[in-house]
Amino acid sequence: MSYLARALDVVLGLMQLAYFLLSWFPPVSLHAGSVAMAFYPRGMEAGAVASLAPALRWTGAALALPALLALGYALLRLDRMLGACVQGRMFALATIGHMKAFTGAILATLVLTIFEPLLRAAAWRFAMGSSPQRFSIGVSSEEWMLVLMCVLFFVLASLMHEARRIAEDNEGFV
Repeated sequence: MSYLARALDVVLGLMQLAYFLLSWFPPVSLHAGSVAMAFYPRGMEAGAVASLAPALRWTGAALALPALLALGYALLRLDRMLGACVQGRMFALATIGHMKAFTGAILATLVLTIFEPLLRAAAWRFAMGSSPQRFSIGVSSEEWMLVLMCVLFFVLASLMHEARRIAEDNEGFV
């Protein structure tokens, strides 16, 4: 089962990378037969990237890159955590550390993703002298649920750490 989760981890990472590249670099809709697919960055409308000057497009992609890298780091730590679980080291300190790092990186990805449109608009307006047509920033209920899940994972990691400590204390009594 864990091998399936690890494979899905890799697929998710590749899909996020593909979405990032497709939303910034071919600024037109892609067509697969009669289906048209439009990829666009958060806070922008479909087709808005096509009207950007190349310098603005590259700046926008560079400002979106930290969130993608944080997600990549989170997926790497998730893969290491799952690998440790497959080896039966579920309560090892390294596994608990991987879980905490995964959760922290997911939370960092969420924060970077929320503030990236604001940073992009500020960079375009103040640093490059270009006013974006329109941008939006907001937090959805799904993002609040993700924050709650991150809190739950931090609590779970703390419980795993405490269970390990109790197990080590009990070894001394037996």
